[in-house]
Amino acid sequence: MNILITGATSGIGKAIAEYLSGKGHQVVGFGRRVEDELNKSAISWIKMDVTNQLSVDDAIDKAVDFAGNIDVLIQCAGRGAIGPIETFKPEDIDEVMQLNVYGIQRVNSAVLPIMRKQGNGRLIFISSLAAEAGLPYNGIYSASKAALDVMTESLCMEVKQFGIEACVLQPGDFKTDVAYNKKQSIVDANSPYKEQFDRISKTTVENVENAGDPIRVAQKVEKILSKKHLKPKYRIGAPIELIMPKVKNILPSRWFQKLMLVYFKL
Repeated sequence: MNILITGATSGIGKAIAEYLSGKGHQVVGFGRRVEDELNKSAISWIKMDVTNQLSVDDAIDKAVDFAGNIDVLIQCAGRGAIGPIETFKPEDIDEVMQLNVYGIQRVNSAVLPIMRKQGNGRLIFISSLAAEAGLPYNGIYSASKAALDVMTESLCMEVKQFGIEACVLQPGDFKTDVAYNKKQSIVDANSPYKEQFDRISKTTVENVENAGDPIRVAQKVEKILSKKHLKPKYRIGAPIELIMPKVKNILPSRWFQKLMLVYFKL
């Protein structure tokens, strides 16, 4: 298959690109800091800035000229965000949304007309289990991924008539550099949130450092691609992470919030 992957230079995107290329697929990876390098026997690279529509359109045109068609688009480009909601300025939130939501849509707008003309295609969006709940001090990130998930729910139904399928894959924590590249709001030394924030921020880094290999996400993507038809949503993570959305659906909202407060020691 011809597979295009945004955010393929690091983290989960890199793991997926390397794994699928090793399985014999023609993979074209996109990233802001790569130079164009097209190769039929390995991963090809094309420079793309998902925050710029002209850059996106040019990169997709190059990919189609090289590959001929697009069987699968996997969108991994994105950025974490951490900090108290109160301390995030609108421009900080916009920076996160530019990558996690608007960037996704820019690539969609370039790829969907091509898939529609083909009469087929699959879209996989790498979301997060954080989309299922407003996690303390991770609310902006949770909101961006929740927006992506709901947008994809609508997209699934809209593009089905054209032979196109779409889904989100929600990973939990995996060992990548995501914890070190998050957008962090400014939390002053005298901030009333500082003690809780510092503790949760430290725990977040430790959880990622001790998390599983992102190759598991790549293997999950391969299984998804083998399906005859896609479900709207897939999940992968540690058992305790996978339990969270199920518990939220069962418990009254007040009880679930109390459980979260205990879990995060707030």
